[in-house]
Amino acid sequence: MEAIILVGGFGIRLRPLTLATPKALLPLANVPMLERLVRSLPKRVTKVALAVHHQADAITAHFAAIDCGCEVITVPETEPLGTGGAMRNCREHVTGTALVFNGDIVSSLDIEAMLEQHRATGALGTLALWEVDDPSRYGVAELDGNAIIGFQEKPAAGEERSRLINAGTYLLEPKAFEMIPAGRKVSVEREIFTQLAGAGLHGFPFAGSWIDAGTPESYLAANAMLLEREATAAHPGASVRGNALIAADAEIASSIVGPDTVIGPGVSLDRCVVRRSVLLAGASATGAVIEDCILGPGVVVDSDRSRMVLAAEGELRF
Repeated sequence: MEAIILVGGFGIRLRPLTLATPKALLPLANVPMLERLVRSLPKRVTKVALAVHHQADAITAHFAAIDCGCEVITVPETEPLGTGGAMRNCREHVTGTALVFNGDIVSSLDIEAMLEQHRATGALGTLALWEVDDPSRYGVAELDGNAIIGFQEKPAAGEERSRLINAGTYLLEPKAFEMIPAGRKVSVEREIFTQLAGAGLHGFPFAGSWIDAGTPESYLAANAMLLEREATAAHPGASVRGNALIAADAEIASSIVGPDTVIGPGVSLDRCVVRRSVLLAGASATGAVIEDCILGPGVVVDSDRSRMVLAAEGELRF
């Protein structure tokens, strides 16, 4: 079985972090998000096609240097082709039912259960669906059983036909790919799924967790969600509070780390408190309180005007 992962975007919502690093290679709990997704795929997936455009060379180089247990190839776009055009550009690498992912989604979706339903219904396409409290900011899927019979764009409060939104993961048959025009920009959501509604498109609602990690707020939330599955870190120079992950080579002295905090490789902290934050590779801070922040690679924070003092007995107090 093959998978296609859509990673052609510019990552504008996460700038300036994505000016030098592709969004797909930004780390989630110290593992690049795209690598984390590839490694999580079912073993039945033997080939992954990465639909790339922006900073394609960096993504290609990353996967050329590691072994994810399956074949990973990059399929570049000379110009942005949209979600549907990017899928069609990968068509030659698909031999049957294909898994398709948006590259910045982090979720608890059970792919095997979704595939079982897809095959049982004989669907041309199956969309993972996630329930939201306020569907007015989204397009929602209208279901009859698990068949998608239509979509409703940004419904007004009280007028929504469902609260289920497209969760950015699909199972598609070759006939669905053939419906996508070749050689031009295509939105699969607006041009293809709307055609398939009522004609072989099904939904797979799931519960658990789902985050689009494409904004600073959701990027922090995705890291925090993953930390719930990771062991709490330990470091001789840190007092760790709650879920935290600290890279092995981080240099930390007299600091509090956590909760919901990720410390990346090569990070240096001296007399700091870090909460609900992600510090990327090589960032450093001295005498600072860092809360609800993302520190980019190599960023330096040097402030002894923080609220932290070091007591004689070696405990941090406020």
